Amino acid sequence: MSELNSLKIALSELGLNGTKENLIKVLNEICRILPPSDDISISIGKKGAHEYVLDRKGLAIITTSLDEYLPYLSSSEKRISMEQLPDDLAKKAITDLGSIITQVRDVFRSQAKRNARYRALADEVDNIVKDKGYGSKNN
Repeated sequence: MSELNSLKIALSELGLNGTKENLIKVLNEICRILPPSDDISISIGKKGAHEYVLDRKGLAIITTSLDEYLPYLSSSEKRISMEQLPDDLAKKAITDLGSIITQVRDVFRSQAKRNARYRALADEVDNIVKDKGYGSKNN
C-alpha cells in the first residue's frame, strides 16, 4: 500500500465535493507525508501581509512587514488550526489545488537528493498531477 493512498482518497473526495472540510482532509494528509524538516513549507495562499503556509506541524500564518526605520523585513509566525483557514482562501486553494500539489512534488524532488525514498514519492505525486490535470491552466 502506497504512502500516498490516503492523499489520493482525500483528493478524490475534494474533487467530488469541494468543501472546506474536504480541503482540510487533503491538507492534513499533506502534513502527514511532508519530510521531517523545519525548513519545508507549502504556501496555501496570501491575504494582505499574511501568508498561510503548511508544514509538518500544521498550518501557520507568516506575517511580513517592512520596518519603518530599518532597511529589512521582519516576519512572525503564528500557529492556527486548519479550521481557522479563512473561507475565501480555502475556496481559492480548492480552485488552485494544482499549485499546492505541485509544491508537494517539488519538495519531494528536492528531498530525493538526500533520501532516495522521496524519488518514488515525487514520481507518484507527479502521476497525480498529470492524471488530475493539475499542470494545466484550467485546473
